[in-house]
Amino acid sequence: MTDVRRTRSLCAVLAYGRGRDRAIQLLGGGPIGAYALAALVRSGGKLEEVDGAAGARLLEENPGLVHYARAHFQSSSPEVRFYCQDHLGRWMHVRMERSENNDAVQVTLHHSPLPSGLTPRELDVLTLISGGLSNPEIANRLVTSVRTVATHVEHILAKLVQSSRTGAAAIAADQGLVRLPIPGHGKAMDALAVGRLDACAQAGAEAPTTNQLSSTRPERRPLIIGSAFPLHGPAGGDGIEMLNGSSLAVNEINARGGIGGRRLEQVVCDIDVFTAEQVRNGFQRLFEADVDAITTGYVFAEDEARELASEYGAPYLHATTSETQAQHVRDNPKKYARVFQVCPTEIHYGQQFLRFLSELSTSGQWRPQNRRVFFIETTLPSGQMVNQATVEAADQLGWEISGVEEAGAIDIDWEPVLRRLRSLAPAAVMVTQFLPHELAVFQRRFVSNPPPTLLYAVYAPSVPEFLQLTAHTAEGLVWATASGTYSDLMGLRFSRRYFDVYGVPPGRSQAGIAYDQVHLLAQAWASVPNPRDFDAVASRLRGMTYRGVNGSYYLDNAAQSGLGYPDLTADPSLGQAHLVFQVQNGSHHIISPPPYAEVPFRLPRWMDETHGPARLSREAGSTR
Repeated sequence: MTDVRRTRSLCAVLAYGRGRDRAIQLLGGGPIGAYALAALVRSGGKLEEVDGAAGARLLEENPGLVHYARAHFQSSSPEVRFYCQDHLGRWMHVRMERSENNDAVQVTLHHSPLPSGLTPRELDVLTLISGGLSNPEIANRLVTSVRTVATHVEHILAKLVQSSRTGAAAIAADQGLVRLPIPGHGKAMDALAVGRLDACAQAGAEAPTTNQLSSTRPERRPLIIGSAFPLHGPAGGDGIEMLNGSSLAVNEINARGGIGGRRLEQVVCDIDVFTAEQVRNGFQRLFEADVDAITTGYVFAEDEARELASEYGAPYLHATTSETQAQHVRDNPKKYARVFQVCPTEIHYGQQFLRFLSELSTSGQWRPQNRRVFFIETTLPSGQMVNQATVEAADQLGWEISGVEEAGAIDIDWEPVLRRLRSLAPAAVMVTQFLPHELAVFQRRFVSNPPPTLLYAVYAPSVPEFLQLTAHTAEGLVWATASGTYSDLMGLRFSRRYFDVYGVPPGRSQAGIAYDQVHLLAQAWASVPNPRDFDAVASRLRGMTYRGVNGSYYLDNAAQSGLGYPDLTADPSLGQAHLVFQVQNGSHHIISPPPYAEVPFRLPRWMDETHGPARLSREAGSTR
């Protein structure tokens, strides 16, 4: 059932993305698209990226174009356009635009076949016609017969649907249907802007002033988000959430006209988040796609991901929930200036668990039979919740940490863990297991013979797969996440749009995070002159506050990490609330903190049915 739903969801997002001007591409599925490439040429010949690195690389491979750009500096015309062949013999249309302050020439290149079915020789003839040459002069320049030239002219007029040479020359001027270098041998063609540019470039001089040409701009290369998600394997259900949420944001932004008229495009790489080699291979494929930013959910090979992204240099937005990664950024802010952890770290999970228990006990909603708490931890990174803050909170609030059990990560044998849990019979147990299928096995076995213990999980129930696997056995489970989708108006609208597109509701964490990541990038890109200025984009990501469906993102802190409310900020407009949910009537409902709670806490079924005092506690709580 799970695999069928996952496949259906993946097919839905790919169909949706490709149906909306191919906004989504899975790497390995073909080229991203034939868009114009661009780069800046400074007066000394220095190249700078504009729309990705590909434009600058193409100019490096074709130094003659750099020479033409440098010759264009003194032209009073803001632009000149022409066709030429690159170093591999491919035709491309070139536009050179001189900046207003005359400090750079932007060169835009678009690989394209010759228009209107023109042959290369016909383009030669059309270029010379535009220069004012007669048929005999063209024949002499191209070393061919007048009759052959006349035949070419006849074909050109037919293909351009013109009745005269003057009309053909006008079309050529309007659309840049001329070529460089100027074909044939002979005197300079001063009547043509490209002729004068060609002569100046050949002589090593600067171009004289010319009149302005009309402009027809080709579509600019889109802004490309490279995303590495686990679309298969143990974390595959979450990977689909990440893919769906991010692609929904991409297509919503494109439907509004993109960013400054430029579309967003997302290239997605399927990775195994557990192994460094798979992460390295996946990231390398994103780098080869020349992406403008990188997004991921959680990556357990987190050091590899951080180092690769830092070396590539584009802004990297991840949701690993890692205090270790936050500390790396604090320790080396220059090296990791473009690395952002959009959610809070895991460091406050333990103390939030203890505070929640105290609030339930103090309010009378739950009457614990003792003050013992137990922790079951995964071996995965960020899965160890008994830290100094947890120990201090336990002492302050009067809880005794009666044990910490390490349970592994995948294919866990839960029986020894459950035997110890039942023998200790603590008031509450916190289970740190991020993978929904592993937690589902624990949940079913726990409920089959439950101790009088409140069960409190971390994150894994946010994935829709969890409720599919547990069904009614999850009723009453309490769980928390450092970044969850709110149930306010924004969150509900997002959930409805998600359902309308994919036919299934989103989970309560990663779909919202991935959606918000794209909008964070879009807001930053929209406020900088050049999205390839990675430092400027990173500066904007630090300097702005964005309210998303998972709360507010304010990354201007030493860790460049999301702020948790209320632990790291008392202002909910700057942070993401540490949400506590409970499974009630087969679905997730927020029960804490108070500003976001939808329903009150309900005593779990296994405690209510097994223990009389617990039942009385529930009844007493319901009359308040």
